[in-house]
Formats: sequence, C-alpha cells, structure tokens
Amino acid sequence: MSALQLPNVIRFPVEEGHVRVFARALGDEDPIYRDPAEAARSPFGGILAPPTFTEAANHFDEDWPYRPRPQQSWFGSGATPSGGPRPGGDTGTAMHAETHFTYFKPLIVGAVLSGLSRYGRTWEKHGARSGRLTFSEVVTTFVDQQGEPVVECATIALRTERTVDDAAAAVATQPPSGPFVPVVRLGTREWRVGAMTQTALVENLTRSQIVQYAGASGDFSPQHTDEVYNVQAAGYPGIFAHGMLTMGMLGRALKDWLGNGRLKTFGFQFRQQVWPGDSLYAVMEITTISDQRLATLALTVTNQCGKLVGKGYATALGDG
Repeated sequence: MSALQLPNVIRFPVEEGHVRVFARALGDEDPIYRDPAEAARSPFGGILAPPTFTEAANHFDEDWPYRPRPQQSWFGSGATPSGGPRPGGDTGTAMHAETHFTYFKPLIVGAVLSGLSRYGRTWEKHGARSGRLTFSEVVTTFVDQQGEPVVECATIALRTERTVDDAAAAVATQPPSGPFVPVVRLGTREWRVGAMTQTALVENLTRSQIVQYAGASGDFSPQHTDEVYNVQAAGYPGIFAHGMLTMGMLGRALKDWLGNGRLKTFGFQFRQQVWPGDSLYAVMEITTISDQRLATLALTVTNQCGKLVGKGYATALGDG
C-alpha cells in the first residue's frame, strides 16, 4: 500500500487453501497452518491464520487500487512502461510507513470477516530532502460473523512533498507498559526480561517469493511485481519487496519463539526498502513483563549489510 484509502471489505472468508498459500509465501511450513489433524489437536481446535493474514483482505476489497482489472487503465507496464497515473497522483513519494496489529481472539479457518474502517490520526513533519511529510492513518477492525472483533489493523501512509528514494519515517508507536515482574511462562518455557533471540528471516530473497507474496496478499503494485515499470517509469533500480512481507516473516519468527496465538499486539515501522538478493535478520528481545503476564518485546530487522530495515514491538500473553 502506498496511498491513503479507506478499505471496503464487506465479506472476507478465511479459507484453508488461502491460509496455506499465505503461510507458504512467508516461508512458514508450521502444520498449524495446513494440517487439519494437527490443528484439531491444538488449543485452537482448527487451522490458525498467520499473524499478518488480514493483509489478504486486499483480495476482497472491491475498490483496492493495486489490483489490475480487465479493460481498465493500469499504471503498470504493458506496451509502454506505464499505462496510466498511479493511485494518489504522480507528485511526491507515497509509501507505507507503519502497520500495527491488535489481536482480540485467534483467527481460525472458517471465520467470515468484515472490515469496519475509519480514518485515524494525521500529522506533518518537515524533511530537508523531501519537504513536507504528511502522515495519515487508517484503522480497520475485522469482526467475525458473530460481530465479535478478531483483529484490528492500523496502517500509516506517508506522502512527501518532493520525490525521494527513502523518506524519513515516523516513530513507531510503543505499547503501554505496566508494573514489572521478573518472569513469565510462555508455553513450556519461562522467559525473563532481557531474554533475546536472533534469527534469519530470509537468505537471498528471490523475486519469485516477492511475487508469491503479491498473489497471496492481493497487493499487485507494480513496485513489487513489474521491473519495467519500476525502473523506466518510477526510477528505481528494480522491484522491491512489500514491507508487509518483511513484517509477515518477522511474525513467523515471533510465533516460532513464543508460540502460536500468544501475540496481543504487533507493530512495525518500515525504514528501508528490501531488494531481491537481500538477506534479513531479526533480533527480538523481551524488555518488560507486566504483572498481568504481558511480555513486551523490542524488534529490529537488519539486512546483510547491517543496515536497519525496520523496527517495532510486540506484546505476548504468558500463562497463568
């Protein structure tokens, strides 16, 4: 996503095949996402969806501008490098700056979601290279067929006054903290403040995986799928990965470390583009534990050159 738009998701069925395809695009072969027998034995009683799965609501938004439509003008390449204006216009740079999830209940295959969307905050800053920076937030609450909230997603878009390759990002929102306790049990292990793990999210990211994620999520923006457009029309050296692919792979690492279904919040700020051939590495650290058994984690992702790709946070609920 690169421009502010209020989503229009009336009916979003969470299907077994779609969950498997989405998890596969993140490089996640956890049986909880694909094996009905294994999932039935889990505490969830069914196949679970990955933490960032509601990105796939793009497929069910009839007004989603980053999906080509037959016989309609599309800003990606065809006979020419660009077939029409990009959504939001052609001045300045528009980008996806941050995403924040809040989880109310596990998202299980068989749920039928609808998205209730509203405009959130707007604010401005000034950058030396980019001019005025305008930040805009859209908040979508996904409710199930019983009308109960399942996941809330806040997406922050950034538009610059002048075109730049990488504009300054906003400061990622941090979750509130409470009184501290030294330890919390997450599954079969006890976690303490300062517990840390490092893991590779992807080695030598391929164009095929980027396109695979485009198909799973429904975000077919030419910036991620169309080398001709992004080089000849947009002026980049090639296509680059969706920010939500990075966040999705980070969500995979979080649940591998902490366990399925424990996340209560998950936020990430996108700081640098990820290119084919990049390798990504995550560091996850427990920074606080509240007396409500809520562990707060600081998250960073760097590439093979040690450059910061993004940073964020998560909170996870421990056992009683």
